[in-house]
Amino acid sequence: MRDPYLYLDVDVLINKKNIKDQNQLDKLEEDIVPLRMIALRKQGLTITSVFDIQKIHSFLFSSIFDWAGEFRKITMYKREPMLNGYSVDYTPSDYIKKEMNDLEKRFLSINWEELDNKQKINNVASIIQELWQIHCFREGNTRTVALFLYFLLKTIGVHVNIDFLGKNAKYFRNALVLASLYSKSKPEYLFGIIADCTTIKNLATNKYETINGYEVDKYSYQNHTTEIIKTVKDIK
Repeated sequence: MRDPYLYLDVDVLINKKNIKDQNQLDKLEEDIVPLRMIALRKQGLTITSVFDIQKIHSFLFSSIFDWAGEFRKITMYKREPMLNGYSVDYTPSDYIKKEMNDLEKRFLSINWEELDNKQKINNVASIIQELWQIHCFREGNTRTVALFLYFLLKTIGVHVNIDFLGKNAKYFRNALVLASLYSKSKPEYLFGIIADCTTIKNLATNKYETINGYEVDKYSYQNHTTEIIKTVKDIK
């Protein structure tokens, strides 16, 4: 079945500018999305629900995609260089709403005022990991989750250095991957970088050059696909 989010004649996401060249579409996103992220940070957003992630995605991508802010309608995969081409096991499209509702119940059950900073950060990291693995949208999930993280930390009264997170975006994304491997999960990298982004201290940059033995600079973006490929559940 052809991915309905792609043009019929090229493997490029259907977009409002009718751009059919991937490099040009990437350039458009690079020009628009960072500015929208800055605008939303200036505007501010109080996180009261995990479904607020839809508001963020819509704000960032509505000038590019008609489906901005809408849950994806296909099940997809992405080959991860750090996992030798295996994909994270993202939530099948038919179960996104259910898993979001389950996560919402857990989110609303947390009394943030009763927690110290360490407990807040641990809860935030766990929520962020689940939200990212659900992978609500056809494109733009990690950028949207990063901004959700920023606003959630601010909402619960925790300082956050978003510029630090941006400088280490590749590490952050691979930390999300490592935290989403079920029984083989290694959440300490994600918990660590989220904890570090809440400090005003100057942190050694070489700390983020490798993750689990993988050189972060080697990471290159891979497109999502509807092609069924092996996931982390198949790793032995």
